[in-house]
Amino acid sequence: MVNIIKKAIDYGYRHIDTASLHKNERQIGEAIKKKIDEDAVKREELFIVSKLWNTSHDPENVKCACRKSLCNLGLDYIDLYLMHTPMGAPSPHDENEFAPTKNGKPLFTSVDYVSTWQAMENLVKEGLCKSIGISNFNIDQIKRLLDNCTITPQVLQIEHHPYLRQKELTDFCENERIAITAYAPLGSPNRPWAGKDTSDVLMCDRQVISIARRHKKSPAQVLIRYQIDLGHATIPNPGRSEENMLENISVFNFNLRSQDMVALTNLDSDVRYFNFTG
Repeated sequence: MVNIIKKAIDYGYRHIDTASLHKNERQIGEAIKKKIDEDAVKREELFIVSKLWNTSHDPENVKCACRKSLCNLGLDYIDLYLMHTPMGAPSPHDENEFAPTKNGKPLFTSVDYVSTWQAMENLVKEGLCKSIGISNFNIDQIKRLLDNCTITPQVLQIEHHPYLRQKELTDFCENERIAITAYAPLGSPNRPWAGKDTSDVLMCDRQVISIARRHKKSPAQVLIRYQIDLGHATIPNPGRSEENMLENISVFNFNLRSQDMVALTNLDSDVRYFNFTG
């Protein structure tokens, strides 16, 4: 991970997304420090995002969780701190545990995400975060948050790709001036639970491949450009090779045509690769 992030910075990546859940903040912090020490990049040129996990939703735990992320990253502040999901969960017995379960089902607490958000607002006031946002929220949850906040969420991070357009949600956020960050923009082909069936593999879709050939680009580049042309930030997985990493950032020398955008949008089939229930 350290070498991947170092190489990403060398290639020009500046938006680095992580989360306490991912257990990679220390490695990312190590890579950032090395590149800053090399004068390859300045801290203010980077946009670092981390997230508050479900097990730290209790307002009394929010600041501690943020400080732990800051310590792991070796930073004085986080550019954007997101509430990973609106669901709170009890603290696990083992810190390496994803979240406590009972009979194979996740356990949740009664902690109100509004209370969690209000604790996150204090992080901005204290200078621990430049801005705060949310992830995996729906419209009703966002409306309720907007009715009870003093700092408006700056960003909503959601799964978004041509198979999952979420138009009503993204239109709502646009009206509320909440920016969208799209995760899984390539359809998350390397997700651990993906089966052998390729019928839902976005990058293998004939329409995506056809558009890519027309522009002499890869399917991944078309899907990333799709998000950019929608006005979204996007966080594709850096890939398993330097070639993938360079390919993913080489998307600023072409634009999709209006008919390309329509064709990709028409692929919407409500395919969700990451399910959040609660």
